[in-house]
Amino acid sequence: MKQVAIILTILLFLTSCDFKTAQDYLNEANKLSEQKKYKEAIELLDKAIQKDPKYLGAYINRGADKSAIGEYEGAIQDYKIVLDLNPKNTLALFNIGNNYKRLDDFKTAVEYYNKAFDTKGGQSIYLDLTPNDFIDLSEFDVPGHEIHYQRGIAYYNIDSLQRAFNDFNAAIQQNYMTAECYFWLGFIYISTGQKELACENLKKSKQLGDKDAEEELKKYFNE
Repeated sequence: MKQVAIILTILLFLTSCDFKTAQDYLNEANKLSEQKKYKEAIELLDKAIQKDPKYLGAYINRGADKSAIGEYEGAIQDYKIVLDLNPKNTLALFNIGNNYKRLDDFKTAVEYYNKAFDTKGGQSIYLDLTPNDFIDLSEFDVPGHEIHYQRGIAYYNIDSLQRAFNDFNAAIQQNYMTAECYFWLGFIYISTGQKELACENLKKSKQLGDKDAEEELKKYFNE
């Protein structure tokens, strides 16, 4: 009987213990996210965070999954926890900006995009980090052209058209989202009454494959 009791105790111990690490849960959550099973992924990331409350990657990924299902406020809270742990985390600042933009709070979005640039050295001259074989600091970096593009949209929506114009052109110079950038430039020119330049930029956008530009050309210029 004593031997049976020992075996039962061992089985109970094994079944009640969780031997997975925070990294294990994050890896499993990533696979679910790739399958667009975001709610299931969030549950696993909750467990990763229970294992390691300071695990930045788990908060970043949980924020992304919450964004994917429209829980923008919850995503912002996750990214703000990242900032509590790492105030100069460019990716968290950028993603907070993106989520405020999704909530149509464009002014606050701009503030966070600006803060993201500040972590990279500034808004005019900044450093994009790349992976290397020694110390990889690029995991939480965001390329400047991505910030320019998203901030350009936010600026456009608060009628800061010159700043939006500058951001879209900065993205074009890096060959980033060029079709979309020309589309937005077209609307900046429409807003300022420069129809010829508007038409020219929308045509560039159309040539690069933007279907929305094609529709707008028909709408505004019968082309």
